[in-house]
Amino acid sequence: MATAAIDDRLDDETVWNLRCELAAAFRLAAHFGWADNVATHMSARLPDGTFLLNPFGLLFEEMTATSLMRMDMEGNVLEIPDGLTLNPAAYAVHSAVLDGRDDANCAIHFHSLDGVAVSALKDGLLPLSQSALLVCTDVAYHDYEGVVSPGEEKARMQADLGDKHMMILRNHGTLSLGATVGAAFFRIYALETACTMQVRTLSMNSELELPRQEVLDNMGKGMDSGMIDSMADKQFWPSMMRKAQRDCPGFDV
Repeated sequence: MATAAIDDRLDDETVWNLRCELAAAFRLAAHFGWADNVATHMSARLPDGTFLLNPFGLLFEEMTATSLMRMDMEGNVLEIPDGLTLNPAAYAVHSAVLDGRDDANCAIHFHSLDGVAVSALKDGLLPLSQSALLVCTDVAYHDYEGVVSPGEEKARMQADLGDKHMMILRNHGTLSLGATVGAAFFRIYALETACTMQVRTLSMNSELELPRQEVLDNMGKGMDSGMIDSMADKQFWPSMMRKAQRDCPGFDV
């Protein structure tokens, strides 16, 4: 695969802002405890159809706007900082999501402790909390097939995802997507929070109190993707960017 240094595309304001937002998402994920050393990844589609991805070897807490790599859907690395390389599993996951969904411009995949714990449960995510109710009707499941690699699993992953905006990869972790970085991050935030609440609830080994079915149905109907996207972009993500500036400085270089 051909590689090159970061080029003058960074002069384009739209691309630079997207780089900064994605780098902030990495720093925030590390801040919230969702990183897995140099594993897991996030991507963002650029206006020319290529996409940004984290190179293999950097911690989430080290990510910056200029350290992101750029590649195309065919797997060609177009820009990457010197000394770094591509994680093939990252390309496999993110090319599957971005190539399979025109409405997805950002994808986030974690191996968080609580997300993996819930992914190993037969029942998956349970409607135990308001956080879970916000997302549970929009969560798909994909069975574990080993480390994700380019090939036939791509089609199966796309089919399992369908029109959902989140996925629990069995025995593996969590995934979210969105039209923007903010929308994808809101969904992964809600999903990870719901997983943590579930792990804590089940650890008490007591009888569960579940919401009535009519409540579950009404919550599912009310949490449409357009409403979530709007709230994420107007309220949630601007607040997260302010938090990144305060608590995770240095991502925007």
